[in-house]
Amino acid sequence: MKVLIVATGVFMKGGIERYTRYQHAALQKIIGQENVFLASLLSKNNENSFEQDISVNYIQGGLSIKDKILFVLNCIRLIRKNGIRLIIVNHRQLSIIGWLSKFLYNTKYITNVYGLEIWSGMNWIEKFTLLRSDALIGDCNFIINYIHKHFDYPKERMHLLYDAVDTHRFKPKEKNSALYTRYNIPADKFLIGTIGRLVRNKGHEIMIQTLKDLPENIIYVIVGGGKQMEVLKELSQKQGVSQRVIFTGRVPEDELVDFYNLMDVVVLLSTFDKNEGEGLPLGLIEASACGKPIICGNEDGSQDAVNNQYKNGFLINPRSSSELKKAILELMNDETLRNTMGSNGRKYVLENFDFIKFTDTQNKIIKTV
Repeated sequence: MKVLIVATGVFMKGGIERYTRYQHAALQKIIGQENVFLASLLSKNNENSFEQDISVNYIQGGLSIKDKILFVLNCIRLIRKNGIRLIIVNHRQLSIIGWLSKFLYNTKYITNVYGLEIWSGMNWIEKFTLLRSDALIGDCNFIINYIHKHFDYPKERMHLLYDAVDTHRFKPKEKNSALYTRYNIPADKFLIGTIGRLVRNKGHEIMIQTLKDLPENIIYVIVGGGKQMEVLKELSQKQGVSQRVIFTGRVPEDELVDFYNLMDVVVLLSTFDKNEGEGLPLGLIEASACGKPIICGNEDGSQDAVNNQYKNGFLINPRSSSELKKAILELMNDETLRNTMGSNGRKYVLENFDFIKFTDTQNKIIKTV
């Protein structure tokens, strides 16, 4: 069987792009490199691209109406020319390619679903083609349940495929002392970190607001760049905690593991709303892989990051400063609890998010369509 992955992009350092790259690698392992094709609507942006390259069969390179039309037409040509029998669409905006191919060539298609792109609004074409997918792949239980409830899509055709984590790379290690100097981070403080792009609410605001009610030896480190940075800097000044909030900006990919290991606790508190919310944030899983206790919200896909069986962190109301304060103080004052939750988190990731598990699940999914 020959498979084509149709992607909005595979070069940028985003969660969807990383998920797609793992799918590409898993499919190559399952059916062979020669049988896996990849098409990307967007081209490489050297400012925020993965250091590791990836082989792509077709790149359009833009987001204009003309680019999108050309991308659809060239993907159809790629499907016909190479005898593609299964298409995996990495975003609901491109489901029309799967539907057209199914109509023209009787191929099957699977669409990946994550979260915000589903509940933030779809036009009728996107909804029509999404719901005619032969199967849907969700990265968390929340999005699977949401689609089944709101769109009445058959749950037996929805499959849970947790994001993969490179557990050989993301693992506990000694603190990289060079980061303290490079980013002006005090080495003798209790460090709470949020790691990810600053593109929408991930709990930075409530963490900054809560900081003034926490002990002075707690420092909040915000790792990542994005359009929300200036807003967050202004908020930290307004709250009188600007000296205790450190913005690193965008960091090199090879420093991510070191940053996770630098933190005492990793926090990500996304809220659910029409234009807000997450699937399962990869940053929480990577933090657990590095043996760090996590604090996350209970309104969206983040719920899957904390597991009752493993007890690897706190699941709280992401709008409650009092719940956040309580969780932080409990972790700060109990080193044994931090270590236990961190160790449990590492075990949770190894047993549920390892690439071998990801590949095995992906193989089972494609055999169902």
